[in-house]
Amino acid sequence: MVKLNKVQLRLGEIAGMPRRNLDDLGNFELTQRVKNNRAVLSEQTGATAILRSLALLSFGLTIVLAPFRSRLILQARPHPPVYGDYTDFILFASDITLLVTLGLWLASLVLKPRRLSYGPFFLSLPIAGFTLIGLFSSIFSIDIPLSLYHSIRLLFLLGLYLYVINEISNIEKLILPISLMVIIQAVIGIEQVLQQSSVGLQFLGELELNPAWKGISIVSAQGIRSLRAYGLSDHPNILGGFLAFGLILIATWYVSSATKWRPIVAVLFSLSALGLFLTFSRSAWLALLAGISFIAILLWRLKQQAFLYNGITLVATSLILLVPFVWQNLEYLGVRLNWGDSFQNIPQENQSIGERVLLNKSANEIFADHALIGVGLGTFPLALQAKYPQFPVDYQPPHVVLLDVAAEIGIFGALFYAIAMTTPWLALWWNRKRLVFSPALIGGSALLLAVSVVGFFDYYTWLLVPGRFWYWFAWGLWALVYRSSKGIQYE
Repeated sequence: MVKLNKVQLRLGEIAGMPRRNLDDLGNFELTQRVKNNRAVLSEQTGATAILRSLALLSFGLTIVLAPFRSRLILQARPHPPVYGDYTDFILFASDITLLVTLGLWLASLVLKPRRLSYGPFFLSLPIAGFTLIGLFSSIFSIDIPLSLYHSIRLLFLLGLYLYVINEISNIEKLILPISLMVIIQAVIGIEQVLQQSSVGLQFLGELELNPAWKGISIVSAQGIRSLRAYGLSDHPNILGGFLAFGLILIATWYVSSATKWRPIVAVLFSLSALGLFLTFSRSAWLALLAGISFIAILLWRLKQQAFLYNGITLVATSLILLVPFVWQNLEYLGVRLNWGDSFQNIPQENQSIGERVLLNKSANEIFADHALIGVGLGTFPLALQAKYPQFPVDYQPPHVVLLDVAAEIGIFGALFYAIAMTTPWLALWWNRKRLVFSPALIGGSALLLAVSVVGFFDYYTWLLVPGRFWYWFAWGLWALVYRSSKGIQYE
């Protein structure tokens, strides 16, 4: 019962209202306040749920759009002959949907504050560490605006990492957008190879492709140049990486799911695997092999025969479609795998291997000159041009991510990055007897392994927007499934 104060009682008595009625009035006021509070809370909860659902939808679109090279040039900053994408300020389609995702999530937090998880300290701390060091490197950068541009991007990626940890409850929520992403890119890539040209989707960012043109990525055998699959991405290696990463997550979901859509998923997996093959990306092939092998070995060691059988069935189904195409492209495959000493005898392969060696050597020299603070986040191609005005190959980062990180943000940034790469594996080993190795943890770890493998052979997981998305997403997803496998909550 609400007790009215003396003034209210006195006024009521003056008005001739009995004291019992005054008590009833107090109860009525209390009831109305409770109802009003409940209504406000209900509205806030409903609005928060809507915002979180919209954020999840926007994040799904981000996954679908991540490989697309569709972009707006915010500011062209030409430094010929350095590739424009290394120096321009660009807003990609996936940038827009990611910003919308983070904005909606932030709005939901403002409307209904709740405790956030920051992930395991042994992973979140080094990620935050090299992010801040990258920002600090801008002060001494050879191109301050460019380093600030990349620093802002890393801050948003940190937001992506936290969003995944806090808002993605399981991998199943992401299977639809991941499946859409891989099938769209794979089908377009397959058609490009069959036609040996672009397929007319330039309005979606597709490059004009002709295997006879200089600068177009091809594979050559017996004097015949064959176009590699690009999809809607910037390069076959990027497309290959995306397909490999997506296939690992689809396989993870497939082995443990009892969905009635299994035949459709198997067809989707097979087509995507064919698209991956036609990229002729060795790093992507190796990434998929590492990820799938990791899943198979752990399922076998854990005696999860049913899950292992499902995985073997999925891979076997994809081989039925792959084998004829592999046979038809056997000579090209041999070239990519150094059969007949192709790395020495085929000019394109010799150039590819030679430029990687030269870039790594040059990166070591630049790092030695700027070991403490680096040349500035995102500026390696410009630093390479400044040091070697006459360079025999294109100005680009070294094809080893850790070396690129060291050259750009110095030894301490590279140390934090190396810690972020290795501590998840140390944690898995250290806690192996306490962890529940669910398919989600196995698949999340396989994805992290695949992205790390690519980083030993290509630089796009550090410098380029699509590759960055997948590494930070993989870190966040791993932190999420690691937490659920331990049954703990991070502060």
